[in-house]
Amino acid sequence: LWHARLGHVGGDAVKRLPLFATGVKVETSLPLHTCEPCLLGKHPRKPYPVSDSPRAANLLDLVHSDLCGPFPVATPHSKHHFVIFLDDHSN
Repeated sequence: LWHARLGHVGGDAVKRLPLFATGVKVETSLPLHTCEPCLLGKHPRKPYPVSDSPRAANLLDLVHSDLCGPFPVATPHSKHHFVIFLDDHSN
């Protein structure tokens, strides 16, 4: 419970909690439970597969783009989207 409430801190920090807060009781004799969100966050991911298609031969022969948004908060210029351009040759 305290592990999750404190932002998934380590077991030592949870066990030291009573030293820094009054009225907090932590059972230190029991082992900490296994936290599934922590396990998933540390799970290694497989790398993206290497593409079989050759890179573009020249700059601007092939450009990839991605439009992101809308975002609920606007920029100082009242924009709610942004776009990313990636040149295939220079990547």
